[in-house]
Amino acid sequence: MRPSPMAARAASGCSSAALAFFRLRPLGRATRLAPAGRSAFGATAACRGRLVDSVLQELRSRRRVRVSARIGLQGTKELSDSKIEKRTIQKGLLLEFHKDSERSLLAVVERPDGKKNWVVTDQNGILSSIKPQQVTYVVPGTMDFDCSRIAEFLEKAQDLLDPTILECAWMELSEKDKSVTVEEFADIVYGSKESLESYCAHFLLSRDIVYFVKVESRGSSIYQPRPSAQVDELLRRKLAKEAADKELEEFVHLLKSAKALPLGSKPPKNSWLMEEKVKQKIESLQAYAVDVCNDEQRRMAGNILKAMGFARTSSAALKLLINVGYFPVHVNLDLFRYDVQTTYTEKVLSVAEELLVDCPDSDKHVRKDLSNLRVYAIDVDEADELDDALSATRLPDGRIKVWIHVADPTCFLQPRSILDREAMHRGTSIFLPTATFPMFPERLAMNAMSLQQGTDCRSVSVSVILHPDGSIAEYSIENSVIKPTYMLTYEGATELLYMNLEEEKDLRILQEAASIRAQWRRSQGFNRHCYDRTSYQGGKSG
Repeated sequence: MRPSPMAARAASGCSSAALAFFRLRPLGRATRLAPAGRSAFGATAACRGRLVDSVLQELRSRRRVRVSARIGLQGTKELSDSKIEKRTIQKGLLLEFHKDSERSLLAVVERPDGKKNWVVTDQNGILSSIKPQQVTYVVPGTMDFDCSRIAEFLEKAQDLLDPTILECAWMELSEKDKSVTVEEFADIVYGSKESLESYCAHFLLSRDIVYFVKVESRGSSIYQPRPSAQVDELLRRKLAKEAADKELEEFVHLLKSAKALPLGSKPPKNSWLMEEKVKQKIESLQAYAVDVCNDEQRRMAGNILKAMGFARTSSAALKLLINVGYFPVHVNLDLFRYDVQTTYTEKVLSVAEELLVDCPDSDKHVRKDLSNLRVYAIDVDEADELDDALSATRLPDGRIKVWIHVADPTCFLQPRSILDREAMHRGTSIFLPTATFPMFPERLAMNAMSLQQGTDCRSVSVSVILHPDGSIAEYSIENSVIKPTYMLTYEGATELLYMNLEEEKDLRILQEAASIRAQWRRSQGFNRHCYDRTSYQGGKSG
């Protein structure tokens, strides 16, 4: 019979203890496991290779008949007839119990505690009261065990806890489809059912997640070899988990290193986004901090916070991101909650720079030259983009004509171009107390697409002629070219009106137009903040 790839891999990776198992030699205490780098048989690496070859040859030629006979395996799916005496908990026994969900400890039973519980002294010398349900294994042959010997017992056990034994034993037992008790497993791999060997067998089997599955039979714990396909899948998952654990460890090291740096020396934000594996983890923390994460991001962020020693809360994630320099101290989380894009790709920035250098005006032949008007752009002092302005003049018949000029950024765009798609995705410019995020790249938005004082600017101008009562007599909309005269704040415009300069009569006409227009709106049922659409019928709207 040709050994399976799994068998070949197992044999080549087996320890000296496992090889001895295949060669049918019960392991004595002195030769069970050799120190790292030396075979239990005293062979060199080449000798060990020959041992593996001989094992495989034996598997091929003799079909492991002698192995089956040695371990007393019976017919398929039949359990050993030997009955394991049911051991009740009593004073002096050595047992293993669950301390919590992540720890199991050895302990010696001291005395009963009430009707069901027991007081034990664990391997750390701590007295605890445990429930019977916490007991995971009672070590056989340990009556009147001295708790001071637990450390010595564990030290000896370390020499026998070789995980490769599991794979080798699985190969042998799965071929015959045999299930075993802990003691039977100890006898197979160590050649003994004594206390130490039985505990080591229990330790390996109970913590194994690949080769054996625990089943209950007649009050005893039976371990059954898993099918080959299942083992292959579990091995794949185990390797993937080990790789993920290593990645997590490396990422946590990065976080701790960045956290320890002074404020001015923190790594820049983009450095966390360069490598895909690091980017996924930092973005999981970000999503967790703003509470917009999916299940995978929540799991990953929780593992990171736990590894860092932080509580699994959004505030802890936020604090960590600030401490490593990924977030500024005064971060606006709504930018992340609503996925607001605050940066531009290199391609978008490159296209914007090209437009600043050369942008022909397809509407040039239809633009009306209004550069002779006095144009007032009035806004708050903190305004970054100046995109509207006003002009006014008095007609010969005494009526007032007002122009509302609006910057024309669309003349820079071709429909469905990269800039057009970027603007459609963003929807609007965002103005915050701490920052402004324009819909277009900043140099384009703040310069060519805005109104500039003393410069010919492309705009769309709405002209409105008012009746003396403030209602609209007529209007027109046209593409235009204007040359803004003043860039004023509201306070500056008010001061200029108080100065009552002759050359600023157009500004006073604007003030008059605003006054009569306000009176008309009030007469129609409007106020400063809202209006009732049903309060007027017919006529021109305001």
